[in-house]
Amino acid sequence: MTRFLRLAIVWALIIAALCLTPGKAIPSWEWADLLSVDKMVHMLLFGVLSYLCARGLRDRSVNTWSDGRILFIAGLLSFAYGALMEVLQGIPGLGRHGDLVDLTANTIGALVGALLVKRLWVKKAAAA
Repeated sequence: MTRFLRLAIVWALIIAALCLTPGKAIPSWEWADLLSVDKMVHMLLFGVLSYLCARGLRDRSVNTWSDGRILFIAGLLSFAYGALMEVLQGIPGLGRHGDLVDLTANTIGALVGALLVKRLWVKKAAAA
């Protein structure tokens, strides 16, 4: 398993811990609500996950996939994990709820993460 895939797994566990923390244990800041910081955090979390997955999938020693396929799979994995977190937040007793707006932010983050990896790969290829 590549270093980036291991980092993706650790990052996914961090996301799970943050997303599944009971609602009463999460601090609330009024200024953060005004700036929609929560949605930016969702985008960042799933953008990083998508980035780590793409890097890890490409770095595999047995990689036979095209870059396009890698980016699609990394983005899809990140999106699916974000959807899973939103569903799990609906578990009674957590004091949380799944939110389509959060899922949208997760999805945007997953797409941006994949696009940033693609841009990095294109720049490296042009420099080579």
